[in-house]
Amino acid sequence: MNKRDLKKFEKLLLAERDRLTGTIQNIEQTTREESGRDHYGDIASYAETGSDNFELQTALNIASGESDWIKEIDEALRRIEDGSYGTCDSCQETIPKKRLEAFPSARYCIKCQEEYERENSLY
Repeated sequence: MNKRDLKKFEKLLLAERDRLTGTIQNIEQTTREESGRDHYGDIASYAETGSDNFELQTALNIASGESDWIKEIDEALRRIEDGSYGTCDSCQETIPKKRLEAFPSARYCIKCQEEYERENSLY
């Protein structure tokens, strides 16, 4: 892979990391604001608290998933730095650019990704 392609993928990865970081920050801010709200002791407030707790849990699950993606992106950026970006971690073949354009943090070629998913799927 040439330097121009590497720069293009680095730019894509950094933009995605910035977007995900912004999403996580928004979730954290919303969580802080929601946790500071007071609810009174009537039945309606208990229902609202339950709804708020469900929304909070959903937001935290989303943030956790986004954090996992950031780790994948950081790993891809590390591979760009060490010169291994675009090479399948399993078979050492070149990952097609079309795959990297669709999924810039890809670690495996399609064949190896499918094999990895088959081996790690839950039955």
